[in-house]
Amino acid sequence: MPELLKFEFRRLSKSIFFKIVGGYCIVWPLIVTIFYRILFGLTMKEAGTSFAAETMKESEIMYLTWMIGVAFVNELPKFIALFACLHVGRDFTDGIVRNKIIAGHSRTAIFFSYMITQLSAVVIWCLLYMSFSWLGLLVTGFGVNLNGGEMLLRYGVAILLTLMLAVTFVVLSVIFRRRALPIILSIIIVMVMSTLTSFAGMFNTPSKAVDDYLKKRDEKYEELIESEILTADDVKELKKYYNKDHYLSLPWKICHPAYLITTAGFNGDYSTDVVSALLGSAEYEEEIDYSVSLCGDEFFGNPDYSGLTPADFKNTKSMHMSYSTLNLIYSGKALAYILCIGGSGYFIFRKKNLF
Repeated sequence: MPELLKFEFRRLSKSIFFKIVGGYCIVWPLIVTIFYRILFGLTMKEAGTSFAAETMKESEIMYLTWMIGVAFVNELPKFIALFACLHVGRDFTDGIVRNKIIAGHSRTAIFFSYMITQLSAVVIWCLLYMSFSWLGLLVTGFGVNLNGGEMLLRYGVAILLTLMLAVTFVVLSVIFRRRALPIILSIIIVMVMSTLTSFAGMFNTPSKAVDDYLKKRDEKYEELIESEILTADDVKELKKYYNKDHYLSLPWKICHPAYLITTAGFNGDYSTDVVSALLGSAEYEEEIDYSVSLCGDEFFGNPDYSGLTPADFKNTKSMHMSYSTLNLIYSGKALAYILCIGGSGYFIFRKKNLF
């Protein structure tokens, strides 16, 4: 095993693909931060002020630190898929795996030498991406705020999710002898995950939160009837239209189970993609408040005329999910998938005919 690890890490250090992706992880976050700096500067110039004259709130700096730094979770999977399939798959077509067996190395040692070096490469890329995103924020004048180190836990969850995909790609590479098939399957997985992560997080509202909302809303309706703001017939029609199925519609019934059993909701929950950034607030949140979506918004008001606001649910437990809890949930799911996928791949590789 030590000899194989030494051999694989030497190959890794000499890999042109590994260095190219490493260069991308250095250059791209710098380009992104420069782009944001130019965009902010132009926006403020149009408003009659300047970037230097304005002071960003700490929550906004934290948001930028997080959003730009965690982008690797969406940027790297395509490179990881190609690297694993080309790097590991090549050993089958070139007969290197067979030579390792003949030389006396066990299948266990071969499998884990691939897994350890591939995951190490992914961690290096993630750390490079994060570090140079922070450097870019410092150089462009935004500054870096890691929320006293708490943000590093969220970054750790993002790295775990990226490693989960890496394990999947390595397993595909070692169980199929033809390089084309694992590449095709890996690309399909990247595309499917990209689509799922764009939508799954939109259906994260728990059923209990909706139940609690409807209970408080019905109490509010009684008050509105007594105040003669609404009539009993008005309330009857509102309840008929704004029932539980209105909030937990068919898309929710389809997507919420996927949200619960997979890690597809990460982008939405943690605001890691452009869609989440545009739909959410540009501030670093300490928790998810489900009542925000249930109560409508400040511009259009409450759609069911109850007049309820998120402040009314400040002490309703089901309406709030802290990121410390989410970190544990996503870490647990990622580790479970890593063990299941990696264990399945190891079992197949041990039984696989390598000759």
